[in-house]
Amino acid sequence: MQRLKKLANDFWRHYGYHHGHVVVRNRPAVFAIESTNHCNLRCVMCPRGEPDIMERALGTMSDSLFEKILNDAEYFTEPCWFHWFGEPLMHPRLFEQIELAKSRGVPNLGISSNGTLLDATRARSILDSPLDTLMIAIDGTSKEVYERVRISPTFTFEEVVENAHGFLSLKASLGRRKPHTILSIIRMQETQDQLDEFRSFWLAAGADEVIYKDYTSWGNQSGDFLELATVPIRESLRRQREFPCSYLWESLVIGWDGRVVPCCFDYDAKSTMGDVTTQSLREIWNGDAYRTLRRKELDGSNDSPLCVGCSQAPGHPRNLIWPIPLPAARSLHPR
Repeated sequence: MQRLKKLANDFWRHYGYHHGHVVVRNRPAVFAIESTNHCNLRCVMCPRGEPDIMERALGTMSDSLFEKILNDAEYFTEPCWFHWFGEPLMHPRLFEQIELAKSRGVPNLGISSNGTLLDATRARSILDSPLDTLMIAIDGTSKEVYERVRISPTFTFEEVVENAHGFLSLKASLGRRKPHTILSIIRMQETQDQLDEFRSFWLAAGADEVIYKDYTSWGNQSGDFLELATVPIRESLRRQREFPCSYLWESLVIGWDGRVVPCCFDYDAKSTMGDVTTQSLREIWNGDAYRTLRRKELDGSNDSPLCVGCSQAPGHPRNLIWPIPLPAARSLHPR
């Protein structure tokens, strides 16, 4: 049944995009809830890191707000990421909220962690929880590269690798299949020569999957991130997008304070589509703000601070004779 719902949702997502609908029948295909935007690293590729250009207030999602969001369970997609900016393991009630989400029927709940706090106690807590997916983000296979990218006066490369190894070993010794464990690395100047080594190392250590994440310049809202990209990606980031951004037909991100934005690039929530403290997801998804932004994107007048300079927006030539082969919605970029 869940697979049939996903296939139907994918059909209406593509149909609405290609036919230029500003009111859509599908639910979001990229869905994320920010557990917290507190973080204990200052990563060079992150607006929350170094340089720290994020101006949003710091906080954690309350139980009451999280439960209100769960009331709109029909909007949850697979996977639902319980992070955006920040380190989820810093949320003091993370595991209680994971339990609540799964008890309310969220089909595939995932978090992305930088691994710094993944000690033996938290590793066991994760493995004893109903969490479906865990992504561990470690950028580099050497101390020199990792500590230039993920800056910290406290946590070392060796400690993070030991934490990830310990988690994978404990999972294997307990015979647990969940959470599906992904090790991730971002393609960037510092890491591009270590990608193959990273894959081999973590697959051998027991990771279920290893992924290379595309580097992002966060919609080119700031010039601070362009030079960290590899040369081919850097050139593509300087181009204007050619097609309407499909994120406006498939993506919904909820900040820790309840504000909703259409895209994970919107680190300061400048393009707020609504607020779940006072609105339902149903009201927001086809509300005035989303409809206006979709219409502007279609007619080429989208001048929002988030979108006006973005060159990484996913999109396709619009084709009214549908269906045609199209890629699935991209996963939320989790730092």
